[in-house]
Amino acid sequence: MLRFAHGKRLFPIVIAMTWLTGVLPVHGQVPFATIPPADPGCETYQAWIIQSNPRTDATGINNHAYPEYNATYWGTPIVQPLGTVVTIKGQFPQARYTALQLYDSGRNVIDAIGDVQINPDPGTNNPFRGGTAQGTYTVSLVFGKKPDLNAPPNTLYTNGLTTVGLIYRVYYPNNPLDIVGGPVSPALPDVIANGAKWTTCLPRPLLPEEATLAGRLDNIDFVGTTPWWKPPVPIPLMWQFWVTSPFTPYYPSQDNSYLSAIIDRSWIGAFRYDMVVIRMKAPTFTNTQAGVPAYAPANVRFWSICTNEPVTSSVVRCIPDNQARILNGYTTFVISDPSKRPSDFVLNQWGATWIPWGALLPTDSIYDARGNLLTNANGVFYYGLILYRQTLADPNWSQSIESISKLPRSERQAAMGEYWPSIGYCTTLTFLRAGGGCVKESN
Repeated sequence: MLRFAHGKRLFPIVIAMTWLTGVLPVHGQVPFATIPPADPGCETYQAWIIQSNPRTDATGINNHAYPEYNATYWGTPIVQPLGTVVTIKGQFPQARYTALQLYDSGRNVIDAIGDVQINPDPGTNNPFRGGTAQGTYTVSLVFGKKPDLNAPPNTLYTNGLTTVGLIYRVYYPNNPLDIVGGPVSPALPDVIANGAKWTTCLPRPLLPEEATLAGRLDNIDFVGTTPWWKPPVPIPLMWQFWVTSPFTPYYPSQDNSYLSAIIDRSWIGAFRYDMVVIRMKAPTFTNTQAGVPAYAPANVRFWSICTNEPVTSSVVRCIPDNQARILNGYTTFVISDPSKRPSDFVLNQWGATWIPWGALLPTDSIYDARGNLLTNANGVFYYGLILYRQTLADPNWSQSIESISKLPRSERQAAMGEYWPSIGYCTTLTFLRAGGGCVKESN
């Protein structure tokens, strides 16, 4: 077995990377295996050897597990004996949200600490609680069981595991071109184990849009085939709730709640539908990109609507809250191939935002989570997965995804009221005539 040195200890590389093992897509059809253990240019003994952001990834090999398109995820596998305490030292970023979260080999959340929960170092400030200064913090990662009572602050526990995956998230930096939410020093948090600070694989910068596969996906109509597998796609379209628990798949954020829906191209063309349309009342949010502090009152800290490719669990595109058109408090999304995209005039008229369904050029290929290259012949982008994400909903907001998920399924839509995202297939003509109301006309 190949081994590598990390400080004074030797760790099996195979064991260290098993935390990246995948399981199934949301509806349980296609198994996923291991994402490559270290990004090109990173060394296995470094911290943050995996960086997931489709806009920084020319190959697309790390675009898996339904990431948020406007976020960056850095991963570090850590193997230590029980009783070890690893120290994580960083600086609060200028961003909508950040967190340190632990996962086991099944991609389940073990423990997590979100930005507002982190006490700053003495004499410094946590800008997610108040003020604007970007203070520093120190978090302990304890390889052991979490106390039932009186767990100390700024501490993560491995729940008795000796192999864990640590993920550092930065959602939607205030300057969207600065993925680390700078100025911060160090750019990524320091990881210190057994008295030694690990060297860090440095963040990769954003690439020109056409240099990444994800950047080209909104320019292409689908020309592929029907895949061999078929997920359950109900008609009318239905939302499935995914409120983060220790058993939620795909490395979920502890502070997120999700709605997901599978869409199917068999309804496009054959039934003369051209698009999928979503309409809902827009939650209020803390628009840090416009100078609103992250701690300002709002329904949620962040929300987005994303299109994804379910065979590979890759994200196509996400529209963050402040980029969604809003008309009289409502927002509408149109999901289609570019040839069926309504004009800007029509989109503006209905307060709508277009999102690409996603497709490959005949010369393109896309990685699945096993590292296999797939093409149009494999049926990628025939189906789509829509993900509606809410981050840090106000606990007093009774119409959030998290609050509604606690109700019986039959009561959820009524209780969510105008915030419920109505969804369905529409034709160009019905959307032109009725905007988001086409969902009721067409289904």
